Amino acid sequence: MASPEEGEVGLVEPQQLILPEGLELACGQRLAPVEVAYETYGQLAPTRDNVILVCHALSGGSHAAGRHNPTDRKPGWWDLYIGPGKALDTERFFVICINVLASPYGTTSPLSINPATGQPYRLDFPPITVTDWVELERAVLERLGIHHLHAVVGGSTGGMRAFEWAVRYPDWMDKAVVIASPARSSPMVIALNHIQRQTILMGLEHGGEAGAQRGLALARMLAHISYLSEDALWRKFAREMVENPDQWAVAYQMESYLEYKAHTFLQRFDPYCYLYITRAMDHFDLARDYGEGDLTRALARVQAEMLFISFTSDWLFPPSGQEEAAETLRQLGKQVHHAILDSPWGHDSFLVERVKPLMRPLLKGFLEG
Repeated sequence: MASPEEGEVGLVEPQQLILPEGLELACGQRLAPVEVAYETYGQLAPTRDNVILVCHALSGGSHAAGRHNPTDRKPGWWDLYIGPGKALDTERFFVICINVLASPYGTTSPLSINPATGQPYRLDFPPITVTDWVELERAVLERLGIHHLHAVVGGSTGGMRAFEWAVRYPDWMDKAVVIASPARSSPMVIALNHIQRQTILMGLEHGGEAGAQRGLALARMLAHISYLSEDALWRKFAREMVENPDQWAVAYQMESYLEYKAHTFLQRFDPYCYLYITRAMDHFDLARDYGEGDLTRALARVQAEMLFISFTSDWLFPPSGQEEAAETLRQLGKQVHHAILDSPWGHDSFLVERVKPLMRPLLKGFLEG
């Protein structure tokens, strides 16, 4: 629920641009041309010093706030925090969210047509990294005449990008907010992502496109569990059964919920895109990429004031991972803050309305301070 002093972004127009020269990717291949979907909120100051880049998570996109049509059932994925008077106050800031490579929401992806074949790329799409996402965002900003950010903000996979921005381009921003994301993906994340990808690939091998869709549904169920917490599941479902339980399909409310989430996910996402995005997550490692394995050396590059936000019940990216990064920055004498919020809603807490009273003052105070 919005605070009394908060307003709404209202109707927004999706925007698109083309980078005809494309991008040189970390794998060494050039991807061209590249189409990019993005959205903006608020007004760009004449001095161009009020820009906040918002980095979306795995299944998010550039539609971060407002509605495209008055009849839209839901606003953008972070409407809780973007708008007049909100944490990312569009009366002060010009907020931009850019859809990343391999996402199915308008930017070049495995669904796009490969100019060399005239067919969708699918598994011929080149490997993608978090670095490639940052490079795409930078290319778009520069195309728009923006060469400095007041802040970069992201949660989960978006937090990886925000963190990489602060390390890769330290003089590009004044502040960086990294929510529920560490400096490198853990073995647990890699393991979970591997299982999810295998369900898609096995489905594709044995059942074609329909099999890949079912594989994506199973992958989403597994992923969704990792975004929640045991406490949240007890609160929401306990051991309640459905009205007509099935021996092997759905017997419990928990199972029914997972099937529902999988079904709705299939309406908006793509199995090929899921493969590429999760693999990019696996490869994320700032210590390896910028410090030859030494996190202190990598984070010595940071110049921005940094805010980390973690959640007590997040077992996918637990607070310890962010505290490792925050303590390293403290030892380096950097400006850093780490808030660990007591939330039962797991990794997805930064998207949950009930957590807003805790997060809003943190974000607003940091960004406006």
